[in-house]
Amino acid sequence: MAFARQRLTSSPVVGKVVEWKKTHGWIEPECSIEHPDIGKHQGHIFVHGEDIVPKWRGLVAGSMVEFILYLDGHGLGAEECIARKVLRVTLAWKHAQELFGETGEKLADFEAKMQVSIRAYQWCQMDGSSSDLPFLLFEIWGRPQAVVETVDALAIRREEAKDEETLCVNLLLPESRLWKVDLFQLQQYGGLEVSSSITITDPMPCRTLTLQAMQPNFRSALHALIAQVGTS
Repeated sequence: MAFARQRLTSSPVVGKVVEWKKTHGWIEPECSIEHPDIGKHQGHIFVHGEDIVPKWRGLVAGSMVEFILYLDGHGLGAEECIARKVLRVTLAWKHAQELFGETGEKLADFEAKMQVSIRAYQWCQMDGSSSDLPFLLFEIWGRPQAVVETVDALAIRREEAKDEETLCVNLLLPESRLWKVDLFQLQQYGGLEVSSSITITDPMPCRTLTLQAMQPNFRSALHALIAQVGTS
């Protein structure tokens, strides 16, 4: 029996895909959802392949999505579900604290301003003490334009000449996706260097891609990179 859908939100809700089974899956919302049916499936939202944009495009567990929340006879579901893009940036401790405060207290306001979701990672030793890695990792999830504007805001500014500013950023690329990177295309926009060795092994092996260019070339390079590897 088919049940009519009732839309519960007019603006997108953001969540993380926790499970995908070829034709359907479940999303864990990032925000609190006040509805009697939210407890039906451990707080998870159902999504079907027909409700993904574009239709039947598979989702990956762990990726971020945005969607319109609806209610039908089975419970809460997601429609107009769009997979968010991601870029991973490393920032030196000092630079990260200048941007987000000593304990990251400014990060939530920055996310809201840029309309992205950010996951920050700090590595620790087995005993809980700080590691010797000189940087923090920030995963930036959102629509392409929002991700590009966010990375632009995080980049180091260097004045090369009067009225000219070069932007520089260190991006982390998963080793499993390096084959998708078109270095020739990216080098058309500015300086580019990929580390010869693995930068981190946890949560996945990644190399560092250092990008240095002037605007708008900097942003153009980021848009090209997102098109190549920005899906997970």
